[in-house]
Amino acid sequence: MNLPSFISSATGQANLWKDLTHSVPTLAALAQLASDRLVTPTTTEIELSLEARTILSITRNRGVIELKSNNTEFESAQRMLAVYVEQSADTHVMFRSRIEPEITVKFLDGFRQLCDAGLVMHQVGGEFSLTSKGFEQAKAINPAEVSDSAAMGTVLSF
Repeated sequence: MNLPSFISSATGQANLWKDLTHSVPTLAALAQLASDRLVTPTTTEIELSLEARTILSITRNRGVIELKSNNTEFESAQRMLAVYVEQSADTHVMFRSRIEPEITVKFLDGFRQLCDAGLVMHQVGGEFSLTSKGFEQAKAINPAEVSDSAAMGTVLSF
């Protein structure tokens, strides 16, 4: 990562730490990867993990995915950047595990695969959406195929 040139000033260091506590470098890297694939699609088929296919399957109707961290939590596993998938307008599925942080990491890597495959595009901040190719592939996944993996998420209703 190239650190900004303003890092030597006190204000610059404060801004850098604020960016780091809001996962800005990781979000920027994923947004850049998704943007690169949007402009220059990959020519090879990318094998998607079960977690990536689960994300696609759950968001087949809405196409909205958000990456969020919570830097106010006491436990480090609860502060980790996690994937939130909109299942419906009133239901989201969060893939963050306090007990098994590896689940959080696997779903974040599954999301990275979706970026690399050109199946998602960056919208704003931590918000992404499926591309038309992403919607097409999402609708081709049988939900029963990913039901065990989907059960690792926490359903949030609004």
